[in-house]
Amino acid sequence: MSYTIDTNLTASQVPDGFLSGTSDFLCALFNRPKKVIMGQLRSGQEFDFSGSTDPCVVMNLTRGSLKPGTAIDEEVIERYVAAISEYLQNTLGVQKSRIMVFYYEHDMALIGNNGRTLKRIWSEIGTFPSD
Repeated sequence: MSYTIDTNLTASQVPDGFLSGTSDFLCALFNRPKKVIMGQLRSGQEFDFSGSTDPCVVMNLTRGSLKPGTAIDEEVIERYVAAISEYLQNTLGVQKSRIMVFYYEHDMALIGNNGRTLKRIWSEIGTFPSD
């Protein structure tokens, strides 16, 4: 799983340990080990979000899937987005209405690390968790 968080908050407005804490939060939310997660923060970005430059966050989240292309339950995604938005509001102080989450699922056979696919890495970790 990988995620990128873009925000117009300055680096000094982001709490120390934010990425590590966010990774821990996402691991718990998606029932994944920290071994398979990577996060990136890009602060100080310029945004026009709904006609305003007020503080905002855009999160792109890509999760490996054993069944890419299958229908994703919208209610499940809404639960994820609600939990992520609440976490980001509480951690960064950005209103939930100013947080946009883009959720993607990708075939684990098309994601690689250390010369192996995520599908092969998961086979060594154990059973892939279901939602």
